[in-house]
Amino acid sequence: MVPVSASEPKGPGQHLRIGRVARAHGLKGELEIRLDWPDSRSLLEATGVVLSLPDGSTASHAIAGTRQTPKGVLLRLEGIADRDAAEAVLGATLSVPRTDLPPLEDGEYYLCDLVGLEVKGPAGTVGRVLEVQMYPSVDSIVIEARDGERLELPLLAEWLERVDVPAGCITLRSLDGLIEVTRPPSHAPAEPATASDPAEG
Repeated sequence: MVPVSASEPKGPGQHLRIGRVARAHGLKGELEIRLDWPDSRSLLEATGVVLSLPDGSTASHAIAGTRQTPKGVLLRLEGIADRDAAEAVLGATLSVPRTDLPPLEDGEYYLCDLVGLEVKGPAGTVGRVLEVQMYPSVDSIVIEARDGERLELPLLAEWLERVDVPAGCITLRSLDGLIEVTRPPSHAPAEPATASDPAEG
């Protein structure tokens, strides 16, 4: 799989989120990156990134260098050459162009591309995917049903009949895997989780 933003709209976007800037490292502008999917090598193979800053602005940077650490990846970007510049982008999320990522095999998909897909069960439409949640043992999708109820479904083969991103649809074998979840308070919307690498459908 390869890190991606679970909040992207339906349909493949040009960039996929892979992590966030955790802290500045040293005095020469190096950034410590926390990857959304710890085992991903996407950042090590990319040539450039887009930083999405907490204030809503974005900036594109060529990658000057990367090195793996036990906690993530240390990243050097063109245009960020000192600690002040590095600290100015703390908390930013990182996205990489899809063209920098390995091509998907048949039956694979990026988890972020599930957001917005219609979910169908044996009796018809269940709802649409709102976001992806990542847990230590399994990834799940959060579905908003037609009546506004929110449901969660583990992405396990026993529940999934077919995942067809181009067709915009996920077909379930049954509704047995659906779990009702509580809506987040309106004054504190939940931040979508992220997912990091291609999954098989």
